[in-house]
Amino acid sequence: MDAIVAKPNTIFRAFQLRRYAVMLLALIVVSGCEGKSLVDDNPVFTAAPPRESLTNKSSVARAQDGEDGSDILAVSFSAAKGAPLLGNSVVAEVNGTPIFVDDLVGSLRLAIEADPGITPEQQQQILHAQVRGRLDSFVEQEIVVQALNQAIPADRQKLIDKSLEEPFQKVVADIKQDRKLETNAQLDEALAQEGLSIALLRESFIRIQKVQGYLSTLAPADDLVDRIELVNYYKEHREDFTNEERIRWQEISVVFSSHGGRDGAEEVMAKVVTELQAGSDFSELAVKYSDALSAEKRGDMGWLQRGGLADKDLEKRLFELKPGEMTRVFVRDDRFDVFRVVNHEFANTTPFAEVQREIEQKIIQERQIAARKKVLEDLKAKATVVTMFDDAPRESLK
Repeated sequence: MDAIVAKPNTIFRAFQLRRYAVMLLALIVVSGCEGKSLVDDNPVFTAAPPRESLTNKSSVARAQDGEDGSDILAVSFSAAKGAPLLGNSVVAEVNGTPIFVDDLVGSLRLAIEADPGITPEQQQQILHAQVRGRLDSFVEQEIVVQALNQAIPADRQKLIDKSLEEPFQKVVADIKQDRKLETNAQLDEALAQEGLSIALLRESFIRIQKVQGYLSTLAPADDLVDRIELVNYYKEHREDFTNEERIRWQEISVVFSSHGGRDGAEEVMAKVVTELQAGSDFSELAVKYSDALSAEKRGDMGWLQRGGLADKDLEKRLFELKPGEMTRVFVRDDRFDVFRVVNHEFANTTPFAEVQREIEQKIIQERQIAARKKVLEDLKAKATVVTMFDDAPRESLK
């Protein structure tokens, strides 16, 4: 594994892939599709359509009817016997439906196989680790997708996919903005360097949306919250609605080495003090005299909460100042510092009336999450799942 650690570019690409997976999940909420109902009150149930895979199924073990008459595939995982993982290697089966390496890590596999600096042994180590890390989540999705396929006709699913195109384009627009790109062609070119594409992002986005949407359809949550529950939530989570005391501050720092030594720096700081006493603006003097990086921001050091400074004496003094007041000049081993407090906000708890709507939404969201989790657990309990990491077949995914 030491050799793998020495390949930061490859590991970085793996993190990039994970980053976009996280981005897709985050933007589900932004796109406004979370909880979309995928079926009407009287859905037409049909048999699940055949599974379409981008990978070659020739390596999948053939179905073998057991003595009990079960039609579940009796899978044999070559990877478990020491054979290398390939794109079409079966790593799991959900109710007899195979899951391939490329279903989980296809883009990553292509990226690492294209890197001449990674040995075949290292490629396998990375693939095994990535498959193990992603498999349970993908299996859960597959269980829900199969239930959805059985409940919703294929033609209606096509309409659902079409309705998700607009929110997906919002995702694409946000990614382009994040990466400062103008066109889809530019984005595809950039993603290709990481083994990704817009098409792959679309596939992941639609799958996640449909999974979450179908779970929400099966698990409607009560959206009525009484006042007692709201008040109790406010009391139990009071710290969430309380702002900590903080100050906004500025600095002017004159470094000895920037002025030929302590004497030169002392002359500069004397000018700063004289001009401050004459009424000059602290921000302008920071730009003019300060050697700190904060000079580019007119001396601004941002917001500081109690306990945020290692120098407790300085912190104590800063929190004692009123907005507009300055400290004395601090003499350090290598510089002179002077500070000014710009604003001082004291600890404050937002009144219940102002956060009542927010609390209501939080409670409803927690109910929805709990309801979807319960439905998912019920579906998982009925599923037959076998993976390459099992010592023996298991009847349900834990």
